[in-house]
Amino acid sequence: MPGRFVIASIFLITLHTAQPLRAADLKPASRIAILRGLVAEYGSLVAPLPRGDEGLRLSAGGDVNREELLHELTQEGTAIPAKTMVQITQIEFHDKEIVFEINGGGKKKTKWYEHIEIGVGTRTTPINNPNADAGSANGSKITLLFSKKLPEMTVDEIKDYLAPVLDFEAKNPIQTIAVPVSPEFQKAIEEKQAVVGMNQDMVLAALGPPDRKVREEKDGAEQEDWIYGSPPMKVTFVTFEGEEVVGVREYAGGVRGETHPYPTEPPR
Repeated sequence: MPGRFVIASIFLITLHTAQPLRAADLKPASRIAILRGLVAEYGSLVAPLPRGDEGLRLSAGGDVNREELLHELTQEGTAIPAKTMVQITQIEFHDKEIVFEINGGGKKKTKWYEHIEIGVGTRTTPINNPNADAGSANGSKITLLFSKKLPEMTVDEIKDYLAPVLDFEAKNPIQTIAVPVSPEFQKAIEEKQAVVGMNQDMVLAALGPPDRKVREEKDGAEQEDWIYGSPPMKVTFVTFEGEEVVGVREYAGGVRGETHPYPTEPPR
């Protein structure tokens, strides 16, 4: 009996001393709050972000390895320059780090329908447009590094951690557009809609970076489609001539529809 009492006492002491360590870890509820508070949030870059898988690495103490960043920028090129409004599109939690995907990330993601081919006999042809932009992704990532396991923290605290590289003060994307924005376009941006007459900055503010771009010549004019979404979900095509939107088409459930947000001429 005495031996059992000693073992039980040691077990209770172990539980008691370990509990504060578990309580300090980032709780599931906090992770959900961070996802809700920061995914799709806008911020202005303080430092440039490189292409490729590495991105920018920032310590919780606010330090950026400048030599490592310069190496990535030199080897991989710049994905997004400083003083650019960007969007957090995904967040991943790891043991001692949090990875923030910026503008879709630095790794090109292929869709299942891009690999489909049609044909007769042994000859097949890809169904995707051969003029589509097949280059690397245009986004990057920021990795926030901690010396120990992720502690409890709030959305505001994470914004403070990211402040050396990402400024959330100008979080309204309309503020970053160089030209005046009419009230009609402001409303469309707030409702996350692209409409005829917008320029590319306005579309980026409304919808973020596209999943894919396709260029083609139509009636002697060069057009570029920005494509958002993938089947079987809704797919939106925003068509530009130069910098201006000349058409917005949506496909939902295989049915094509033209969007007409304004009953008359689009605002200028």
